[in-house]
Amino acid sequence: MQNKFESYIKQKKLFKKTNKLILAVSGGMDSVALAHLLKKGGYNFVMAHCNFNLRGKDSYFDEVFVKNLSKHSNVKYYNKSFNTEKYAKDNNLSIQMAARELRYKWFEEIRIKLKYDFILIAHHLDDDFETFFINLLRGTGLRGLLGINVRNNKIVRPLLFAHKREIKKFIETCNIKYREDKSNIETKFIRNKIRLQLIPLLKEINPSFKETLTKDMSFLNEAFSVFFTQIERKKKQLIKKKNNGFIISILELKKLDSINTYLFYFLYPFGFSHIKDICTCIGEESGKQFFSTTHRIIIDRKELIIQPISKNNKLEILIEKSDKNCKFPIYLVFTIENNLQIKKARTIAMLDYTKLVFPLLLRRWKEGDRFVPLGMKRQKKLSDFFIDKKYSIIDKENVWLLCSGKDIVWIIGERIDDRYRITENTEKAYIVKLLKK
Repeated sequence: MQNKFESYIKQKKLFKKTNKLILAVSGGMDSVALAHLLKKGGYNFVMAHCNFNLRGKDSYFDEVFVKNLSKHSNVKYYNKSFNTEKYAKDNNLSIQMAARELRYKWFEEIRIKLKYDFILIAHHLDDDFETFFINLLRGTGLRGLLGINVRNNKIVRPLLFAHKREIKKFIETCNIKYREDKSNIETKFIRNKIRLQLIPLLKEINPSFKETLTKDMSFLNEAFSVFFTQIERKKKQLIKKKNNGFIISILELKKLDSINTYLFYFLYPFGFSHIKDICTCIGEESGKQFFSTTHRIIIDRKELIIQPISKNNKLEILIEKSDKNCKFPIYLVFTIENNLQIKKARTIAMLDYTKLVFPLLLRRWKEGDRFVPLGMKRQKKLSDFFIDKKYSIIDKENVWLLCSGKDIVWIIGERIDDRYRITENTEKAYIVKLLKK
């Protein structure tokens, strides 16, 4: 076992003996076996244990066991106690997902604090199989069928070469003690159902099922590598950066075979999963929006617009008479001049100083806003003005307004209000320059 362990680390180039490692130790068979392999191999590591307080006294005894293991191994020990049930309830998560979030967040915190290189998790091949079926049932696409990554950024899984039976044999041969987690035999969890019910049934049908699945997953990884190269090529062609988001041409998207598949992988990094619904609306419902936890998609006339969810739509900034500039959320410079020579530029507004009421207000537009466009005598709805200018939904939402009292004096970067323009009676000009959006 030790030789296979060392060979796997070298073959996959996982880490070196000079690297500083954090080992996640639950006290169970797998993590304890990994601790012994690392110690015997002369690796530089510390142990980190999470007490999720889910199993009564057993949770306490697990913590004590790991603490004693670290002491006998002469390895530093860190532990953290969590109120997992409260965290799950507060964040609308299952207990398992809550525990996962808590432990990985804490592992990363101590890795950064201690300036360590990698976090080691004791997943093995049987865990890989279980993850395959979990992802298959959840519908995570081809990527999910590839199983567990042996290395994901700073997370490393150096036991993915071994089956559970090999780890058990190693533990028994070396007479290594460990803690048995009784929750592993409870079938209320989907992973346990797969481990205890589905996999034994598959082995009954095909005794060499695990070997077969290992080969199939290896083939899937190779096939996905070829497939993903094509996805990335199309992604570079179709997804274009625009403002603080991205756009995809609907015309170009419709030229693709299997739009659903391409969109799944295009939109996966932004957290979208309801791809079928999005595809159904493409070219049919302009203005339709879809949301993930971090982004939204707007289906415009010609484009699919991907934007981070903005938290600044209700932001309002007061501008005092004495202010010389405003650097957030856009960069504006203010001057008062006697020179009334008109400067014609969309990034400059020349306003009649005596007509302004301070403080001015910088805000987003809202439904019902009106102004008198320069050169006109009647009020116009901003929504109609935007239609005339062929603004997209995103264009409209990115507009900032400079207001005096209840009046809009400048659609910034676009048009001033005719009532505030420079006239022959103007004595002073209030000049606003847009330097950077």
